[in-house]
Amino acid sequence: MSTIERAMRKLSGEKVASPSPEAEAAAAVQTETSTEPGAIVDNQVEEQAVLSPPSTPPAPTSRSVAQTSAARGPSHRPMLELDFERLKRLGFLVPGETSNRMSEEFQQIKRKLIANTVPGMTNSLGPPNLIMVTSSVPGEGKTYTSMNLALSIAKEIDRTVLAIDIDILKSDLSKLFGAYNRTGIYDYLAHPELDVADVIFRTNIPTLSFIPAGTIREGITERLASQAAVELTRELAARYPDRLIIFDAPPVLATTGASALASLIGQVVLVVEAYKTTQESLKAALIALEHVPIAGVILNKMRHRASGGGYGYGYGYGYGYGYGYGGKPQPPQPPQSDQP
Repeated sequence: MSTIERAMRKLSGEKVASPSPEAEAAAAVQTETSTEPGAIVDNQVEEQAVLSPPSTPPAPTSRSVAQTSAARGPSHRPMLELDFERLKRLGFLVPGETSNRMSEEFQQIKRKLIANTVPGMTNSLGPPNLIMVTSSVPGEGKTYTSMNLALSIAKEIDRTVLAIDIDILKSDLSKLFGAYNRTGIYDYLAHPELDVADVIFRTNIPTLSFIPAGTIREGITERLASQAAVELTRELAARYPDRLIIFDAPPVLATTGASALASLIGQVVLVVEAYKTTQESLKAALIALEHVPIAGVILNKMRHRASGGGYGYGYGYGYGYGYGYGGKPQPPQPPQSDQP
């Protein structure tokens, strides 16, 4: 006799004999090992049943990230362990490293970007703590710049940084974080049942988090231009006021994804490779981004004469290049070769 049957008979006044301890133990074992449909074998299966979406979920018209996160509770994502020795060999900034020319140059760049987060400092309609890094064509160093910029901001005492890989066709930033082909930003934009916490990874740098590009490679531009992308950028910008979000976007002339995302971003930074990027490519990129003001141009791979007579690479940074300021664009002129 089941517990429910005994309770019903007791409520109706019928006398019910208590089962023996041996019978209770046998009933418990039968319940734990039941294979009937809907039976819960252990807590793991129960958790999976609760989190799994229904077979035919209703199509939502919009998604509130805050409401979804509160309803589902905190997400337990594995931590990404950045290999600092490998990053150092590849020329990236790493925690604990002594100051050098490159770290000082990124200090100057991030100071300008952080200053722009003060209300009224830019004429962009997007949230100023959202920063998109892009380039005209592949190979100019935009991912290298995005990674170093994120690592530099992560050193701030009162700032945190979230890096997001938007360039899914190459996913170079995801590879640097060791999160290639992991659930990411495009999966979130494609699946309304996902919560933003499901795609954010913590790292072994406490002030640095990461969202991979993801696994979905169809409809890239359409997803970046969707209402889900609008809601996501608004939520990310407002959730943590001390956080800067770095979007590593595709090259402007390679895809239309960067142009679609730019209207949602407060600061757009264009990376230009010194001595290589043509004025024609730069002008075409500025035309593709003419609907947004350019916060700055980073002149990458500039050669500097070191004290010992050799040459090293560095960065230059400037403001005011772009159609958003009116008039004909005046792109920066790469310096002439200074080879001896």
